Amino acid sequence: MLPILLTALQDATTPAAPVAPKWTGSVTIGASFSDGNTERTTVSTVADAEYRREKDRTKLGFLWNYAEEESSITERKTQARAQYDYFFSKQLYGLAQASAENDFRAALDLRTTLGVGAGYQYADTETWKLSAEAGLSYFNEDFKTDDDDQNYLAARLAAKWDYKPNDKWTLGQLGELYPSVEDVEDVYARLDTKARVELGGSMYAQGQWIYAWDNTPASGKERVDNLLILGLGWSF
Repeated sequence: MLPILLTALQDATTPAAPVAPKWTGSVTIGASFSDGNTERTTVSTVADAEYRREKDRTKLGFLWNYAEEESSITERKTQARAQYDYFFSKQLYGLAQASAENDFRAALDLRTTLGVGAGYQYADTETWKLSAEAGLSYFNEDFKTDDDDQNYLAARLAAKWDYKPNDKWTLGQLGELYPSVEDVEDVYARLDTKARVELGGSMYAQGQWIYAWDNTPASGKERVDNLLILGLGWSF
């Protein structure tokens, strides 16, 4: 009996072997097609990936949304994002981030950001993930009309949370604010909200709403853009 108890005690107090770093993420695809009185095609793809190690974390994101009606393009948006975080402690980290985006409907050829900053991971559990970030970014916008182009140094404020109340549902949101440090009129904001329900195995259904606000848009364009994506996805 004593050898069995000693073995059990040793198993309980021995630290678990560290999990080998690996990529995790998801790919979501949405599409629709109609013919007859209305000829319309829409396609969207959203991909997110993360590589986490004890001291650092790499995050990548991609979005492509396309719509065509009566053989004419009505929407074409592409976004790509990358961020590298280095943890000085379990919660405090430094970061470098970059993003690129074009938007046919907003007459935007290319919007790019490149910045550095610091972040704080308030929670990182199976149920809750919560972080906040602040830093400086170079912000550049190239529009169809050269007179609308602008570039400036901006502050970057961001907050991200994910909530998984059970094995079925996951809710999350990323908010970013880019106020210019040179001109108070130049402000850009983006809010990306997701809701996901697991369907079994690695499959899920997802709804995503992206709200973007540009205080100085291209001439004749609206400040606010909304994009809603519904699709099926696969996680890895």
